[in-house]
Order: sequence, then C-alpha cells, then structure tokens
Amino acid sequence: MSKFLEDNQGNQSSIRLMSFISLFAAIGSGYITLTNAPQDGVMITFAFLLGAFAPKALQKYVEK
Repeated sequence: MSKFLEDNQGNQSSIRLMSFISLFAAIGSGYITLTNAPQDGVMITFAFLLGAFAPKALQKYVEK
C-alpha cells in the first residue's frame, strides 16, 4: 500500500492519500444515498468524487 502513496521520485504523496480517502467516502455516501434515498446525498457523493479526482488532475497542470 505504501508504494501506491508514493510519487515518481519515491516521496510520500499526501494528495494521493487524501484522494484515496475521499474516494472511499464517496463510495460510502453513495451506498447510503442509494439505500435511504435522501436528496442531499447525491450532492454530498458528487462533492466527495470531485474531491477524489480534481486535486490530482489540477496538480498535473500546476506542475507543468
């Protein structure tokens, strides 16, 4: 698991860890939304998914 959280130079990447946690939070909140069907759950799940994928994509453009 620690290799997954390292960047190309072998340094620990906190952005990868935060994205990984946000992805699991999106999966969990998505499951709760599907089983209980609250309207606000869709926005919360979308926010977690955005938090999982947007920072890493943004980081690639900023580092160029």
